[in-house]
Amino acid sequence: MTDLDVEDRECISFTVSGNWAHFRRIDTTNDKQTYRVIPRTTAAGLIAAMLGLPRDSYYEVFSPENSAMSVELLSEVRTMQVPMLTLPTASGDITTAENVSGKTVIKTEEERKRRSFEYIRDPKYRIHVVLDDDQEEIREELKDRLGVEDGVTQPVYTPSLGKTECLAEIENPTVSEVEPLEDVEEIDSVVPENKIMPKASVSYSMERSPGYMSSEGRGRKTTGFVSYAYPKDGGSIEVSGVDAYLTDGSQVCFY
Repeated sequence: MTDLDVEDRECISFTVSGNWAHFRRIDTTNDKQTYRVIPRTTAAGLIAAMLGLPRDSYYEVFSPENSAMSVELLSEVRTMQVPMLTLPTASGDITTAENVSGKTVIKTEEERKRRSFEYIRDPKYRIHVVLDDDQEEIREELKDRLGVEDGVTQPVYTPSLGKTECLAEIENPTVSEVEPLEDVEEIDSVVPENKIMPKASVSYSMERSPGYMSSEGRGRKTTGFVSYAYPKDGGSIEVSGVDAYLTDGSQVCFY
């Protein structure tokens, strides 16, 4: 969970939507299942792509000490299974074509496999992000790229929701101040598991997804997970006794 005190800090909010999304679950092996809520690490990657930051270069910016994030579901969660033909991309499966320089070959007839991918249909999320004062340069660049002042969104790389073919649209960027709330009965965002108290006749879904990453060698590793409750129909969640904040007109929990 975040260690950043968000009270009275500046919060940047924007809506991301698309026709399809796929956030690959890391706890499954055969079927390519998806998380229902955009994971915190994926949202950080989406922001980094809009800023044009290199892979593995931005994990410290979105660490628990430097950032806080909140996600609202603005659409009902609907999924669809899509069968697809896939090809292996491991080094041993790719060879160089004989007598053709720079040409790679995969034996498609032998190696291609039919797999079932689970996609989210018509996803729409409202993302709220707070960055520490030490990240002022990143914060100002993000506001420029989102078009907070002039309404013109100019991401460096095309936004996507998980997979590159799941193109996304960025809308309605705003900047607001985070205000603490007391005695909140409903939360508009997903609610971290350790902050929710089950109530009779109130139902919601639970999910656990990657929250934080760090660089390791030439790759990266997950350093923390976040468990949260979310409303499957995209509405609000009835709660009691949670640490809640008002930002961008929404009552949210940060993690």
